[in-house]
Amino acid sequence: MLQRYTFLAVVLLAVSACSRYGQLADDPAIEALWAEQRTVATEVTQWNLYARGALRLKGEAYNIGIRWQRHADGRFMMLLEAPFGQGVLRISATAPGQYTLRLPDGQLFENSSAEALLLDVAGWSLPIDGLDYWVRGLPHPDSVHSLRLNSAGRAQSIRQDNWDIAYLDYFSEVNEPPLPRRFSLTNDKLRLKLVIERWQQVPAAASDTDLFPVFD
Repeated sequence: MLQRYTFLAVVLLAVSACSRYGQLADDPAIEALWAEQRTVATEVTQWNLYARGALRLKGEAYNIGIRWQRHADGRFMMLLEAPFGQGVLRISATAPGQYTLRLPDGQLFENSSAEALLLDVAGWSLPIDGLDYWVRGLPHPDSVHSLRLNSAGRAQSIRQDNWDIAYLDYFSEVNEPPLPRRFSLTNDKLRLKLVIERWQQVPAAASDTDLFPVFD
């Protein structure tokens, strides 16, 4: 179970958050809830996530699926059902700044940017670097943003890097982090609505085979 801070520590975090995390609510109680929410969500660094989504791109709508395995050190593997009949794309981060994309026919491509790799190979892209935080209901800490909170002290919307992220609801299981369940990403090129079917914590001692299985 994730560590909980005392109320005093939460309040102190909320005060410091004003300068680091953009616009917060005027209500100190909501700001304190946000500080706790941010602490808990930041501690979630490894997961096995399954999601389905509706993608609107170039005036057309597509249903997509995502399986995303992330390790605490930042390595990840994402299986992405792509539009335009492109099949399932496999995007992996094997080290910082080292990304690969494998096509269904086995072709392998590399780039230092996951977003650029997807754009170059598939002709469209998702903000994978931002999603690493937005999927947890957090703004990326290294980029300017604006933030609106709901009454529970969770992100209601984030505006960052020319993307609008809107959160509809969160998971609410007892003793589990309150992570986003439904949210949308929108910019001037595409709109993606995601429904996360389940989060699973990846064991800390998981092997490379567990984290990056070979798919036929």
